[in-house]
Amino acid sequence: MFCIYCGATLPEGATKCDVCGSEAILPPAEPAPPAAPAPEPPVPETQDTADGTASPAAEEPAEAPAPDAPPADTEDHVEELSSGEQLPEPPTVHSSTLAAQADAPVPYEDNYIYEEYEDELPRRKRSLKWLWIALPIAAAVIATVTGIAVWFNAPMQKLTRALDANDYTTVTQLLPQLSEEELRGVAEDMKTYAAAVIDRYNSGETDYTSAYELLDRLRRLFPDSGLDNDVKRIEALKASKDAFNEAQYLEESGEAAGAVSRYSAVIADDTNYEAAQKQIEAVRAAYKEQVLEEAQALADSKDYRGAEALLLNSSDVLGDDADITAKLEELKKAELDDYVGSLLKTAQGFAYEGDYAGAIQLLEDATKEDERFTKQIEAYKSQYKEAVLKEAAGYAESSDFEAAVAALEKSQELLSDDADIAAKIEEYEAMYPVLLADLSPSGGMDCATGWTASDASGNSYGSGLSFALYPVIQKTVETEYEPGGQYRRLSGTWVIEGDSADDFSAAVRVYVDGALQYEVTGLTRGDSPAEMNLIIDGAETVRIEVEGSFSSLRSTGYVYLADATFGN
Repeated sequence: MFCIYCGATLPEGATKCDVCGSEAILPPAEPAPPAAPAPEPPVPETQDTADGTASPAAEEPAEAPAPDAPPADTEDHVEELSSGEQLPEPPTVHSSTLAAQADAPVPYEDNYIYEEYEDELPRRKRSLKWLWIALPIAAAVIATVTGIAVWFNAPMQKLTRALDANDYTTVTQLLPQLSEEELRGVAEDMKTYAAAVIDRYNSGETDYTSAYELLDRLRRLFPDSGLDNDVKRIEALKASKDAFNEAQYLEESGEAAGAVSRYSAVIADDTNYEAAQKQIEAVRAAYKEQVLEEAQALADSKDYRGAEALLLNSSDVLGDDADITAKLEELKKAELDDYVGSLLKTAQGFAYEGDYAGAIQLLEDATKEDERFTKQIEAYKSQYKEAVLKEAAGYAESSDFEAAVAALEKSQELLSDDADIAAKIEEYEAMYPVLLADLSPSGGMDCATGWTASDASGNSYGSGLSFALYPVIQKTVETEYEPGGQYRRLSGTWVIEGDSADDFSAAVRVYVDGALQYEVTGLTRGDSPAEMNLIIDGAETVRIEVEGSFSSLRSTGYVYLADATFGN
């Protein structure tokens, strides 16, 4: 048996529903035959009153309903079935009958039949039994809806929806609202989610600020999950993407060096990495072409230092580029060739003027080393040596051996350790004029003196040989020297000193290798000095003989050979 109100199962013999509290009603028995339709009551006529309102006509007594007929509203019929009797089946009412009954006058307990007017006739009372069914259902619905609403708006459910929608701002706001148990439950998922957040930022599906704030909040809420590395990773990606954007701007601005530098800062985890690597190669290629062109232009204008500096500075962008290295070598060679050519041309100008020393010195002072300088220096030294030897020979021909030696010694500043120059110096030094007073005679008397002689006129003479002659005891004085074939001349001045007697006269003779080559006789005190310039042409021995003549035994004579010199 079931409750007809709430549908709950009732035990046999139950009088009330244990669920909704309604009285138990037995199921209806066999259906009864349909009742005959009630006769339509007459409609009373109305009469107009003096005030214009309608009043009902003379009422006729209403026909009493049949005692066996059931009430029109079965809902108002409450039958007590405490005895357990079954409720009889309500009579079947046809729709036409129902329509006629709806239009018929409604009888009331006062036995007066009122005609039913819209909005004027009293309404029949409704039964409230339906509330016993509706209220529990409504309560259940409200409870369900409330539960669903509470569940739907719970922080955990909001978090789940925000995570599914990748709403990082909402996720960041909801995380602190979770309980400790809920936080522990999502800890492992947050590790995976953090990686997904980084990937979405890396692919450009979300912005850095919301992604970073979420990761920072996750790091703080889950300190043992190792999310610090995720925060560092997204920071590195942010710096990498900023570098990529800056590199693009610098590239558009023509700043190749800065562009390559910033492109190089893009990390491998960045989605822009491959594009950055391609742009690095493209920018480097364009930059290298530009650098090579500018360097060549500077080299063409002889600004080799500027060209080399430009190429060297490009290494910050291009690194150890083979083309740049080759260009540097090419420009260095061109610079050296230009320098060597210019210096050799200047040195040649000195050489044309006979200034070999200036040419050689210029090349030796060169700031760059090159074998062409070495070869040219050797060539100029050879030419210089030849010129110096020729110059010294010229001095020697004129017997100016001092000048010859001086020229040769000067050349040794550039021609040091040259054997030919040293030999010539030694040769010419051996041919220097030598005073006989500085030599020791090889025979005869040593006539050298250390004083100065004077003639009768008071003229002084020095650096000579003095011959003192006396009657009887020393009328002739001889002295002999061995020049050894080194000299070509014997020169000097014969003077009769003023201390000689007036009657004294002298004869002078010079023997070269035993042969008389020079003789002067009759020299007296009043005579002028006699110059001697005797060619001896490499004589081995030279003997000088002075003989005096006296008129009185008391007479004395002094003959002086001033500036007596072996020379060439």
